[in-house]
Amino acid sequence: MVRRLIIATVIAVGVGWLLTPPSLPKKQLELVPLEITDTIFEPAVEFKDRIELPNDMFCPEWAQLAIETGWQEEDLAKLDSVIHRESRCYTTVHYDQDPYGGSYGLTQVNAFWCKPTDLYPTGYLQAFGILETCEELYSPRTNLLAARLIWIYSQSRYDDGWLPWQK
Repeated sequence: MVRRLIIATVIAVGVGWLLTPPSLPKKQLELVPLEITDTIFEPAVEFKDRIELPNDMFCPEWAQLAIETGWQEEDLAKLDSVIHRESRCYTTVHYDQDPYGGSYGLTQVNAFWCKPTDLYPTGYLQAFGILETCEELYSPRTNLLAARLIWIYSQSRYDDGWLPWQK
């Protein structure tokens, strides 16, 4: 029930949240508390029987799951590019050279998002019930859901949902 509420919340928000943690880009990302109740809306998105896939996708096998985890159809081309660049479409990739304990899975979500902080003592993704440990980011569904949450956070905080995936 809680997981469904979280998924519905992520789908309904429609704006950026979290993505990949701060790899110390030009602008340093910082976590600020968000009110969980502020992000709970009635789902405004209806599921479609068919989605239009962008031409020449590298990882089309993840498109349907991306839609199911709250990604918008118009984001699929960019998301596909991120997935291909970060993991070459493989789910079990762990890049331990990234800061904060490395990055995991399809979208290479950084461990920053699942490690304890002052604002989120159990971890940001744990606070929203997405996962319990960083290793769960190897699951494609969990990874795409976590990435969507990060995208929404980044969009609302920095007006750029893709910021965590910039080089």
